Amino acid sequence: MNALKSLGKLVWGSKDNPELFKLTSGVLYEVNPAAKVSRKCIFQDAELCIRRTDVQFQYQLVALRVFEEGEDELAASGDDADELDDECAFLIGVELKFMPTVVELAHGFKWVDVAAGDGAIEYEYIVEDATANKATRDAFAMAVARCAWERKARRSYTQAAEADVKAMLAQAEDDQLERMLNSVQINDDDIATAVADLDTVDEAPLPAPAAAPAAHKWVLPAEPKETPTGEVVVSILGEFYMFDAETTVFTQVAAEVALTVIETDQYTYWLNVASDARSYVAQLIEPEMNAVFNHDHHSLIWNYFDENGKAYSFSVVSADDKHYEALHQGMTRAAYETLNREPWHKVNESTQDYLLDAGEEDNDMMDVPEDWHSDDDHLSEEDEAESEAESEGVRVKVESESEAAEGEAESESEAESDGEDEIDQIFRRAPVPSNVKTTLTAAAEDAADEPSDEEEDESEEEESEGDEDDESDAGEGAGAGGQGAKNSMLAVGYKHDRSFVVRGSRIGVFRHGENDGIEFDTTISRIDDTHGTEFTPSSVMLHEQDSSMVLQNRDRPHELYRMDLEYGKVVEEWKVHEDIPTVSIAPNTKYSQMTGDKTLVGLSHNMLYRIDPRVGGDNMVVQNELQSYTTKSHFTAAATTESGAIVVGSGKGEIRLFDRLGVRAKTTLPALGEAILGIDVTSDGRYVVATCKTYLLLIDTKLPSDPAGKTGFQKSFPQAQKPAPRRLQLRPEHVVYMSAPISFTPAKFNQSPDGNHSEKTIVTSTGPFVITWNLRRALGTGRGDAYHIKQYADVVVADNFRFGQDRSIVVTLPNDVQCVKRSQLAKPTRESLMIRPPPRTSLLSGRDDVVNSPF
Repeated sequence: MNALKSLGKLVWGSKDNPELFKLTSGVLYEVNPAAKVSRKCIFQDAELCIRRTDVQFQYQLVALRVFEEGEDELAASGDDADELDDECAFLIGVELKFMPTVVELAHGFKWVDVAAGDGAIEYEYIVEDATANKATRDAFAMAVARCAWERKARRSYTQAAEADVKAMLAQAEDDQLERMLNSVQINDDDIATAVADLDTVDEAPLPAPAAAPAAHKWVLPAEPKETPTGEVVVSILGEFYMFDAETTVFTQVAAEVALTVIETDQYTYWLNVASDARSYVAQLIEPEMNAVFNHDHHSLIWNYFDENGKAYSFSVVSADDKHYEALHQGMTRAAYETLNREPWHKVNESTQDYLLDAGEEDNDMMDVPEDWHSDDDHLSEEDEAESEAESEGVRVKVESESEAAEGEAESESEAESDGEDEIDQIFRRAPVPSNVKTTLTAAAEDAADEPSDEEEDESEEEESEGDEDDESDAGEGAGAGGQGAKNSMLAVGYKHDRSFVVRGSRIGVFRHGENDGIEFDTTISRIDDTHGTEFTPSSVMLHEQDSSMVLQNRDRPHELYRMDLEYGKVVEEWKVHEDIPTVSIAPNTKYSQMTGDKTLVGLSHNMLYRIDPRVGGDNMVVQNELQSYTTKSHFTAAATTESGAIVVGSGKGEIRLFDRLGVRAKTTLPALGEAILGIDVTSDGRYVVATCKTYLLLIDTKLPSDPAGKTGFQKSFPQAQKPAPRRLQLRPEHVVYMSAPISFTPAKFNQSPDGNHSEKTIVTSTGPFVITWNLRRALGTGRGDAYHIKQYADVVVADNFRFGQDRSIVVTLPNDVQCVKRSQLAKPTRESLMIRPPPRTSLLSGRDDVVNSPF
């Protein structure tokens, strides 16, 4: 045992280093006797390390792919940075059956893939003797044994006695681990020699064992004043942890607590956590809890906000499988009844399984198409250099000298200039504000705008003359379309590289430039209906090859308006139907925007129909393409595939898949409870992403047993084979740093009109954060929390990819529009998630704000 403790001091490393012990060179193999190739090389060159997790006393065994020279730069330049399967991770425990092995006279280790279920799949890591001698290999094996003991005992290894280790080993399913430990004979000198040869080992002394909870610096929220009473739905035993934002790990608060779900009133449930010493949590069960279940860890992690709005993240690790299953089912029942206002027992068994699967991490991975590739796998050297320079990412700028820009402009041909002018004339119906700074040319214009002494004197005279006009404009701005309005909606065009931002009753037009920049172009200064009445649109959709925009007016739901973007005016008023209020619209097919198609899809609370403006009159609904539901379905959003299939979300949380208009849905997926706020689908209909307030639902619509590969749009799912939804959500511990409940904007796939199935990225936002998920990684790893994120100085109101690619994202803030490269989004860290204080503004800056408004 002295050898075991000495090992910890030498190789366990600093608490700030997540990798505790690493073997730097070896080959990783997968061994599956049932496969055609029973022993397959996974990584030709790999490292094997022990890594800390956020959960105390739990560690991972991680095999990391080592890139050849230059290969890592190539991967980082495109989508491969997200998509390469460059690591395999396994939770360390006795069930891993980690042990030394010898294969063809080569030494290494082998272990069982616990996730495979039956233990039929094993992994082998064969080391090079030159880089890991016997003493090093034995030291690594002892380190893995320590991790297994800590997970079992829930204590630091320094408190272990030999009897404790023997008791842990006796419970292992295979006695080879015990024989391995008993056969290891090493002394402190051998360990010190082995560790000295490892460059990756952090030789900082092992920190002292964790102090008692009372000695910790973190502060629990105030003890609940009252504990709700009622019918106990479920009560389980477990350990209670709180996420410590300073150390970024979950720290044990109590070794044993009772977690109880109580029904205080019909469809009203509370979560209580208490020990013999005190009560810790009394919380209403609601979506803002952001609950995450993990079967491997037997844990529930969730958020709690105190009366001052401060965020906490708690976790309860269940005592055993039975307690975990009871907790999972009890919490799922409570959440379902709270949101759906109907009893859980009335839900059929297959739907219950669907709901339970949706709320749990690490369920079975979905299939990933093998032929996926990206349209931007390789970025140029200039792009890579710019990405590094823009790591702060506050604003996308091109750092080029103004002289070079002028020289380049002069070298353009007259034909190109004429073509650009022709495009400009389509949109330029209002003068550009003289002092507007755009995100594309802000740096150059700042330098160019420095006035000479003479110009400064003249500008002072002009300023005094123009004050009255400016004040008049600002006063008018208090109305629907003035300076008091904020940016609210975004529509990304495919033609002429324009994007459109709604700001009250005005629309700003922005031009996309080279290097993924964006600059303000012009303003459609006032939106009036055909009767001259100004209004603020509730939704917009580009139409007819971006020559038109269809607008909705919340105050007149029976009508739609077509704006001619060449003239910047509403030229047609469509009376859809006097008895059918339209709540949402969608293109006829996913890329109808690129065609001259006149028709579109309309959605009311319980109807789905085609709108044909060519019909004229007071009824533009095509009667044989109308599907009505007698019950209140509360439809909220729709999206279409390239072939014209339709997916519809509802306020109840249901998702319906239609192969065409005018018929009932082929597939109806049960509601999880939260309303569907937005919905999108890939062009081939394979994947659907639905946006709820606190999470996204990613659904594979392919029928698992259909030999033709049909989807739920074409054929109904069997009752017992409903697709298992993947829940994409932010980790509760990350929400602690963000200091606000989650509220997602409608998530979007990147567009892929060329039919190469490259829709592989999802973008959304919450508060000041833009977030992306890589579709392949979310499907292939089974994790919904593997996302990249970027913080802005203000709330993000809308976001979407530039049309036809996923390299850059258009981000709309209340008073700004920016374009950010996807490569600038990074994995979430404490520094990137902490809410930054807003920049200080002068009380005298009001006039400048008006002048420098984006449009």
